[in-house]
Amino acid sequence: MRLGKLLVLGAVTLGVSLLFTPSGSRASDEGKPPSAARLEHGAPSIDKLIDDFVQAINDRDKARLRQLRVTQEEYVALILPGSVEPGQRRPMYNQEEVEYLWGILNGKSIYAEAGLLASFGGHHATVTEKDFRKGVKKYADYTAYKQLTLTLKDDKGTEATMRIGSIAEVDGQFKFISYVRD
Repeated sequence: MRLGKLLVLGAVTLGVSLLFTPSGSRASDEGKPPSAARLEHGAPSIDKLIDDFVQAINDRDKARLRQLRVTQEEYVALILPGSVEPGQRRPMYNQEEVEYLWGILNGKSIYAEAGLLASFGGHHATVTEKDFRKGVKKYADYTAYKQLTLTLKDDKGTEATMRIGSIAEVDGQFKFISYVRD
């Protein structure tokens, strides 16, 4: 691919450099995301991701919760442009749109994290059931496991239901897209 066909968007206020292919181009011949677009430090399975998530809630570990969710770079390079049907054109976003969309998703997730820690933190719960309320959907660059519901039982036998956001899978790696439920 020629450099003239790439658009480099320096997102100074985001503190990252972003690389986009022009609208309508494919990330690769197989329709997979660009090699740079992958989930760093993702879990090797949904079950491992959920176990790590519940442990972070049990431990009230805000930093660990944040690590289990896509980063700004992952969202902007992979999730945002790859949220189209397989084979469809990937949209182009300008810097203001990128900042706005990430800001909304990240801000809501931060508040959701605080709510999860306040409601469920410190109870030493384990998962007894999991369900994806909106199913599983294949997008151009990832597979989304949409709107997770967990049934938990704590060490005193008390059951609770936790409704949280969606999970992305890219090349066998799993991370939460957000903790926002809808």
